[in-house]
Amino acid sequence: MNLKIEINAISFSKLKNEQGFVKYNIEASLDEIKNIDSEVVLKYRLVLLSNPTNAKIAVEGMATLYGDQNEISKQLSPDEKNIPVVLNLIYQDIFPLFFIMSKSMQIPCPAYRLSQMSYAPQVEKSMSETLHESDNTDVVDEFSRQSELHTQVEDTSPPLDQEQIIEQHM
Repeated sequence: MNLKIEINAISFSKLKNEQGFVKYNIEASLDEIKNIDSEVVLKYRLVLLSNPTNAKIAVEGMATLYGDQNEISKQLSPDEKNIPVVLNLIYQDIFPLFFIMSKSMQIPCPAYRLSQMSYAPQVEKSMSETLHESDNTDVVDEFSRQSELHTQVEDTSPPLDQEQIIEQHM
């Protein structure tokens, strides 16, 4: 099994220079774009929000799994924490970028493993349970609703200074 990960958009932002960090809350989505015998293409999106809200990290892109159907099925299935294995692999691949950028912006670095962030409030736990118990369409709809809510909250925050935002679109 081979995995190719592409980053299409990434942004890091910081509201102010405060160190009252507790943890990151994470929102994630995986959408199947293409599925043929030996290849599955997924669109992924990860949004990490610090708690209390001060920093936001967002990344989205495409992940392509190559291999036979059994191998691909194993990667798409949930692990012991009900997180799809492929989502853990994507996170591990882009973590070095999170580390470097968070250190340069002087914001706390996210956990090295995605599963270390799963000890989150009930909302995130229910999202993991939803991922395990429902089909992909329901999960994507739930993540979309949560993202819309996040966007509404984000739109009410004060504007950021230009020098506090690093954003790159590829």
